[in-house]
Amino acid sequence: MADQLRKGGSGLFFHGYDEARKAAWADRVTGLSSDVWSEGLGWYALVLVETLALIDPLHSGRQKVEGILRGLVDGLARTQDSRTGLWFQVVDKGERADNWHDTSGSAMFVYAITRAMELGCVSPGRYRSVAEKGYAGILTKATAGVDGMVDIIDACDGVCVQNSYENYVNYTKVLNAKEAVGSVLWASVIMEKPMA
Repeated sequence: MADQLRKGGSGLFFHGYDEARKAAWADRVTGLSSDVWSEGLGWYALVLVETLALIDPLHSGRQKVEGILRGLVDGLARTQDSRTGLWFQVVDKGERADNWHDTSGSAMFVYAITRAMELGCVSPGRYRSVAEKGYAGILTKATAGVDGMVDIIDACDGVCVQNSYENYVNYTKVLNAKEAVGSVLWASVIMEKPMA
């Protein structure tokens, strides 16, 4: 996946790839989707860290996977919104006025960065503040609901691969989208336990 979806030297990955280049969203030359979507990238980040937790340290392919993860964490640190600590729906286009902070992807990134530190793949000295600032931003997306429970705002449900930037940023937001609730729980569990 990394070899097909990598966006140049950014450490980030496009949302989708169609080898046949026939999908409505696929670029006819590269087969890639139009953008780096936060939640899609978040799932990939989760898979990377949880796979590394299972791969034997002596496995011949482990170093390659660690390198992919280090590049991704670095790319995430560079694209984090310095004001809120969150990441945008289209991760690397935060300068655009219509782009917005996605709770789901942001929470997945916080989990993945923190887990990468736990696994010794990235430096806590360099990335702990990224995770902490991201988590503080996520907490602003947890609001008191009318039923007295916590609601998670600013996320979408079932986005799938879109054919343009505009479709990603204009996709309907859903209160308590399942992906956002789940990822906020993952981020909360890893961030609320004492760090080494």
